[in-house]
Amino acid sequence: MLQINPKKFKIINNKTIPSPLRPKFRNKNATNIYFLSKRKVQGEKKNLMITRIKVAIYILVIGIGGYLLTN
Repeated sequence: MLQINPKKFKIINNKTIPSPLRPKFRNKNATNIYFLSKRKVQGEKKNLMITRIKVAIYILVIGIGGYLLTN
């Protein structure tokens, strides 16, 4: 049977999975496309968040206005 030697095992201090900052590309055109698309996606997420905040504020204002008018 297999005997396990505990001295051979290395203790892992940092248990998080390392992620690269950016992927490796073979040519410069691929890098430009990657970073341009990444910027576009981040911009779309920012615009979506702004529109959601605006809608929430509108609903809140309408709700407060309706409450004040009914009193």
